[in-house]
Amino acid sequence: MKQKVITMALLALVISLPTEAFAAPKKQTIEQLVKRLSEAYLAKDLGRLDAERPYQGQVRIVIEHSLSEDDYDIKRVKTLKQAERWLKSLEDEDGTPIREVRPLLRCRKGSCTYNFDGGISHNHLYLNKIIYGYRNGSWYIKTIHLLDGD
Repeated sequence: MKQKVITMALLALVISLPTEAFAAPKKQTIEQLVKRLSEAYLAKDLGRLDAERPYQGQVRIVIEHSLSEDDYDIKRVKTLKQAERWLKSLEDEDGTPIREVRPLLRCRKGSCTYNFDGGISHNHLYLNKIIYGYRNGSWYIKTIHLLDGD
């Protein structure tokens, strides 16, 4: 008798739940993923995205220096938390370079680019471009390109 009462109570609970509780999670667009990455980059907290693993394997971080054409710093990391630690290690005591994100221009053909019409400033590290892929129904980050205003 007790088991029937419990079963009926659980059945009533399940029936009363909204149908959204059982719906498959919404698929995010690449623009939504890039927006969250941009926000985490500005907040100096890229590691908070590791829980959802928006990458497969390693992520490559490329810093292009604006004063010379062929000067790049490249780092491969297994997590965005490692990327954050590396970026923080590049900062001076005064917190420079200052991180900045310009408006997203577009995401197309595996690359999201930002609008740099206004030029760049000294001592700023800009989110320049994100290379992405799509596999098993999910968008993922391959490479994060940064531009150093030197």
